[in-house]
Amino acid sequence: MGKLLGIGLALGIAFVCAVAFRHTRLRRMARERLNEDVQVARTERALGLTPSLRRRPWLPLVAGLAVSLLLHFWIGLGGVYAVALGVIVGVSVFLFEGWRQQRNRLRLEMQLANAIDLMVASLGAGSGLMDAIEGAAHEAGKPLKPELQETLGRIRFGENPKQVFEDLAARVPLEAFRLFAFTMAVHGETGGSLAPTLASVGRTIRDRIEIGRRVRSQSTQAQASVVGIVLITYFLGALMWRTNPAGFEEFLSHPVGANVLAAAIVLQALGLLWITRLTQLRF
Repeated sequence: MGKLLGIGLALGIAFVCAVAFRHTRLRRMARERLNEDVQVARTERALGLTPSLRRRPWLPLVAGLAVSLLLHFWIGLGGVYAVALGVIVGVSVFLFEGWRQQRNRLRLEMQLANAIDLMVASLGAGSGLMDAIEGAAHEAGKPLKPELQETLGRIRFGENPKQVFEDLAARVPLEAFRLFAFTMAVHGETGGSLAPTLASVGRTIRDRIEIGRRVRSQSTQAQASVVGIVLITYFLGALMWRTNPAGFEEFLSHPVGANVLAAAIVLQALGLLWITRLTQLRF
């Protein structure tokens, strides 16, 4: 009965925290909209239309809190251990969210490069710009396909092409999309042959993708080393427990030992964040 009450209390606290977080977020968004002009508000609205690059900042907090409450109330783990493990779980979820966003960024850039190649081929064959964009949108996959379809639909409904491509660059805030949108906007103002310019843009995007892959391959070594060191510490702890179970359990049950071990786990989480920050290179 006590465990059920603890679980109910934990779920209630989590629900209250989620409602409070949502209420605070809505109030912050309202204040920002009041302080922004019409153009910035339009850009923020456009940014919200791209779910593939969104991050969920609430997810690590909820995951860490849920793990801490579950370990403490359901399993009966000590408070310091539950908090420390909740912290490292939250950090792991945060890093996973960053990896997922990075993967979606790379996918969008690859799909854009392929779409540009299709547009260059269509323009070289004599097709119009709208037909070239439509063909690229038809062949593209998600998450690029909805973006190209929205861009094409807005242009056909009579909106200013320059503004439409600027909104595309705002919705997908990547350097490759900024370059593509700038090229299309300039062509809409000046005219001229678009196929050679798009071909150069496509080559530039592919060069950036190749350089990014090389940079990530170098940084992966440092990240793998840190993860290996973290896993080795848990292996050594299990080995110490197998060698001397009584002494190790006494160390874990002692307040000083519990605080030291919990601090070590929290420092591991901070180390993971630090090494990830150091290996995120911009070029």
